[in-house]
Formats: sequence, C-alpha cells, structure tokens
Amino acid sequence: MTDQHSNRPALIKLTHDLEELRDDLLAGFESRREVLEWTQQLSVRTLGQLPDRWYSEIGAQFRGVPDSGKERTLLSALLIGRKRTRDMEDSTAAELRERLYALTIRPAYHRAFRQLRADATEYLDDTETDSQHTADRQKWIAMRPALDELEEYQRTALTDLLDGLEDRSAILDWGNDLEQATHGELPGEFVARAYREESTARVLTGDDSAAARARELFWADLIAPTMNAGVRDLAGRTSEQPDAEKQESAPTQL
Repeated sequence: MTDQHSNRPALIKLTHDLEELRDDLLAGFESRREVLEWTQQLSVRTLGQLPDRWYSEIGAQFRGVPDSGKERTLLSALLIGRKRTRDMEDSTAAELRERLYALTIRPAYHRAFRQLRADATEYLDDTETDSQHTADRQKWIAMRPALDELEEYQRTALTDLLDGLEDRSAILDWGNDLEQATHGELPGEFVARAYREESTARVLTGDDSAAARARELFWADLIAPTMNAGVRDLAGRTSEQPDAEKQESAPTQL
C-alpha cells in the first residue's frame, strides 16, 4: 500500500501492520515455532476477527505426525523449502500461502477494518508533510496501546510455554500471565486442570521432543482461540491514542 496522509491514520496503520504480516506469510517461515508466533501476531492485528475454523485448521497441522513422518500439508506449505520434510514444489507452497491469505486472512482484515472505522479518530493537522499523526509514525497497533500491551502478554505466555515450564508450581505463575494474555477469556478451571492433571503437567514441564511437540498443539488447539476471543473483546473497548515515533532531525547547516 502506498503511504499517504490520512485524517484517520488508525485505519492506515491497521492496513500497514497487516501488510507486514502478509509479506512474512508469502515469504514462508523458518520453523514451526515461527508459524505459531506469526499466528499470535495475526490475531492481534486482525482485532480478533479470525474465524474459529482458522484455529481448527492450524491446530490440526500440529496434531501428531502422519504415518509418512512428514509434516502435514498446510504446515509444510507455510515453511520455506529447506525446512520442509514433505516433498512439495516451492511454487505449490507459495500458491497455498497466497490462497490462505486471500480466502481467510483478507476477509478477517476486512471485518477488522469495518470494526475500527466506527472508532477511528479524525485528526486535522495544519500540514501534511510534518504531521504527528501520519500512520507510518505511529507506535501502537491500530493506534491502541492496550492492544500492544495485550500482545506483549501473549508473546510472553507463548514463549514460556514453548520453552517448557520449569516445574508444576510454574504452571500457576504461567496461568496468571495467561489470564492477562486472554483478557479474561480463559475458562475458569483451565489453569487448575493443567496443574491437577498429571498428563497435562508432564506436557507443560517436559523436556523431551514429544512434550515440546505436544505443547505446540496445546497452544494452537486450546489457547490461541481463547486469545483471539480476548483480542476481539478488548478491541471493542480500547481507545485510540496517537504516539508518533521520534524522527531524527537533520543536522543544522553552518
């Protein structure tokens, strides 16, 4: 999208943020972990408008390993060529990634845009060339600092989970972060069950490859949809706040 001045820069900022994630998608990812991290960012930048079927499909990609020992088709397409274990032409993978954007992510962006337009503030600056409100100078996602704060909680919760929790007690501390990361959409018994159930606790704290893979599925299948619901709720409540990035001044000519 060509950068341009807008009196409602939050809409342009939303679009720019989605374009960056689209570029990441079309380029492909280096690892399964990068796929999950990108999915988390996508949820925030679409204001929680990704459909439930998106998470069902992504979760299915991390559910076990087929008899072939290769990753599942969509996950394989999301990875760059040298990181795939499944035989797939680069052109085929690129086409699948573009199709994913066109049929699932682009409609979610459209819904997010329509939601944001009702609350996007209009700024009337005296000049277009030195505006503090141009979209490319804004720090916050959709110019809403609460969304950035939520994303930081989500990023921390995801990192801690994928790295593996230290012990059973750490599940309780992680649960507090998870409460913030889901904006209170977490089921009331979720953390208690994770702590109480031996099999779940072993997955969350295990240090072998099987536990690590199970944690990927745990996130994609159970936590990510709840986080998306949290984003959706917060996006309808948060207020806009401009905060222009500082730009370096040109040196004074003597």
